[in-house]
Amino acid sequence: MALRSVWRSLWRSPLGPLLLAAQVALSMMIFANVAYVVSVRLETTERPTGMDLDNILWIRSEGYGSHYDQQRVVEQDLAYLNSLPGVRAASATNAIPQTGVGQEAGVSQDADGKSQRRVFLYRMTEKSLDTLGLTLIRGRTFRKETVAPVPPDTEDAGISFGSEVVITEELAKHLFGSAERAVGKTVYFSFAAGRSATVVGVIERMQTYPLFSPGASFVNEAVIAPAVPPGPVAMYLVRTERGQRDRIMTRILNEFEPLQRDRYLDSVKALADNAAEARRADRASAVVLAILASFVLAVTMLGLFGFAAFAVTSRTKEIGTRRAIGATQADILRQFLLENLIVTTAGAAVGTVLTLVFALQLSLLLEMPRLPIAFLVGSMSLVWVSGLAAALMPAMRGARVPPAVATRVA
Repeated sequence: MALRSVWRSLWRSPLGPLLLAAQVALSMMIFANVAYVVSVRLETTERPTGMDLDNILWIRSEGYGSHYDQQRVVEQDLAYLNSLPGVRAASATNAIPQTGVGQEAGVSQDADGKSQRRVFLYRMTEKSLDTLGLTLIRGRTFRKETVAPVPPDTEDAGISFGSEVVITEELAKHLFGSAERAVGKTVYFSFAAGRSATVVGVIERMQTYPLFSPGASFVNEAVIAPAVPPGPVAMYLVRTERGQRDRIMTRILNEFEPLQRDRYLDSVKALADNAAEARRADRASAVVLAILASFVLAVTMLGLFGFAAFAVTSRTKEIGTRRAIGATQADILRQFLLENLIVTTAGAAVGTVLTLVFALQLSLLLEMPRLPIAFLVGSMSLVWVSGLAAALMPAMRGARVPPAVATRVA
């Protein structure tokens, strides 16, 4: 009987409840999907890189003048850097991980370019794995004699490297099915016809950049090839003993530039700072998205509060009459909360369908896993609880209306 009375009250003016239910549905859809995107984005920033970030620094110098010899400079710089007390390993490189800047290439297991994967290509000298702190899980690193020298022809600068490469496990799985199968196989590169190399080792993980976007899986697929990168820019990665990084950075700032003529020291930075900077934008955007989703939900709750408050105000005489014929405060409170619950539940039901449809499109667009059921259930529960909380104060005000009001209100 009470439920029938509630339905009659709602259908006296159905437009308001229907619009409010639609608002609840849209709010639930937005909140659930945004919460999931924020979760994935934050999870992306926390994924392990596979590198010893806290103990790595990088150096960038640039040569000038006719006397500058990149091959000689790199050899002498590496001898100096690897001789410093507190340095575990140093390597020359063509790109710095975690900066988003590097040489991209297409790699496949077939000479005709089928099943091609987009990768980051790092051309580094022989101590590259130790310098980055990478974990070798299969095979070996490339040998010193395979490190290609600086090419004499500038046209070959972008494709010159040795015949052996090390790849990440993620790339090995996509190309060959597993890390075990990858060792000893040949990979072919898209940027030069017939360019190939033998996979001699597989590393567990190397996240080149914490990217959140469609097709972002390539940031975990890297190739490390043996080469002395061409000049006039020379970049080095240096891994220090724990707690020695800042001391080594200070020493390099004082001693590095005078080691060579016709070159200047451009920068010396901690790799951890680049990693933090790369994640700052994603974290900030996640916070903004969370605030906007919370604002949308708050506006909906404000609408539910207004709906309940208006219902109490417009039906004061009715409430007084019901009180006069025996309705208790609990009866009045229950009626308004039940009205709110019906509207909220109807909105949540429609919102569930909208959420699943939108989540499917979102997962296809952003190449994310499907929306976990926990986000759907959590958003639905939050809508219910928030809806009841929004209606509680107006409902309590209605329950306090005395029976005498029935005779005073016109």
